[in-house]
Formats: sequence, C-alpha cells, structure tokens
Amino acid sequence: MPLNYSASLGALDRWKNDMAFKARRKIFATFMRECAPGPADRVADFGVSGHREHPVHYFFESLYPYKDHLTAIGREAEDAQWYPRQFPGLTFVEADLRSIPLPDNHFEAGICNAVVEHAGTREQQAALVREVCRVSRRVLFTTPNRAFPVELHTFLPFAHWLPDPAFRALLRRIGHSYFAEIENLNPLDTTSFKGLFPADRDTRLLNGGPLALQPNLLCVSSVREQGRIVDAR
Repeated sequence: MPLNYSASLGALDRWKNDMAFKARRKIFATFMRECAPGPADRVADFGVSGHREHPVHYFFESLYPYKDHLTAIGREAEDAQWYPRQFPGLTFVEADLRSIPLPDNHFEAGICNAVVEHAGTREQQAALVREVCRVSRRVLFTTPNRAFPVELHTFLPFAHWLPDPAFRALLRRIGHSYFAEIENLNPLDTTSFKGLFPADRDTRLLNGGPLALQPNLLCVSSVREQGRIVDAR
C-alpha cells in the first residue's frame, strides 16, 4: 500500500486534491522555467507516490512532455512499479532517496516535491538532499512552509508553531499518531530548509512576497559554476 501523506477530509478529499493539483501545476511551471530541460536531457522525479486515485499524485509525469528521458524514483513501500505502464517511455527506479544507485550528475535536472519533510530528522533530511543533489546537476525542491498558518498534512491551524514536543503530543491526542512520528512529518522553515543543502552548490530560495502567505517553500540547487557564490537569500 502506498504511504499516506495527508489526513483524510472525507467528502472534501476530491476538493483538496483538485486544489493541490492547481498548486502543483504552478510548481511544474516553475520547474520548467528554472531548470529549462531540453528534449534529450535526463530528468528525474525524486520521491514518487504510488497513489493512483487522483492526478495530483503523479502530476509531474502527467505534465512533463519528454517521457522517454524521464525517470521516476520511489521507495519499495510506495508500490509505484506501475508508472512505466501508465506513462510509456518512462523509467522507474526503486530506491531510497538517501542511496540512489546512479552515478554523480546522472540527471541534468530533477524535481523533489513535498518529500523532504517526510525524511525524518534534520540529519536524515540533509542526507536525502545531499544524495538527490549528487545525482542531479539542477534540482527544484519544495516543502510546505512552517511559517504558513495551516499545517498542510493535518490541516490544523497554528499547531505546528508549537515547540516540537508539544506539537507531537497534540497530534497524538487528537488521533494523528502517524504524523506525530518524526520520520513521517518534520516541518521546515526557511532557515532549516536552506540548511539542508551542500555548501558546494548554488542554492536559491525562489519564494517572493511575505513568507507567511506562501504555503510552500521552493528552492533550486545546482552544480556551482566556476567563481560563483551561493545565493544565501
């Protein structure tokens, strides 16, 4: 069974997924603008979901035009081996994103959307980011913004602003024990998000405007060109 990444809203689940799909269309447009992959470039979707009930779960594969050069990478627990049948030409690789069986800079570009917050402790999150960066010259990472008033997995307002032990105790008390475990949910703000990236990469936070109004943080990281300095905005 694929893993769960958000709480059920019952009859509102379809609406929730429709809204999320609209947001992910914008993320896809950002990827195409920032990473600018060509038809022959190898591109990866890092951390695919095995869910099939709504296109939001496989939005990138649906929208990306050059499927013959696209690789979807997902954990065994996701049961996502169906991707090549759904998207002919695509390659599926089963792997933990902390240990990807591919050489350095194998991909010209990649996307790692809403994955890192599910990777465990900050050290485990940093290990995932390092490994994804190792195999891809340019990657767009996204994660829900802890500064946003609503926590986007449980849909609880303000609870994620509590100190971490209190946040997790509250989740257990109200029936969200799954998300109370750090390996299933560990929200990030701008400082903790940017702190995950290797120092030898060029890394830029892409969000504009007041951060409290941004539901997601977007960051693009690329192999450093000679003489360039990391953008630490």
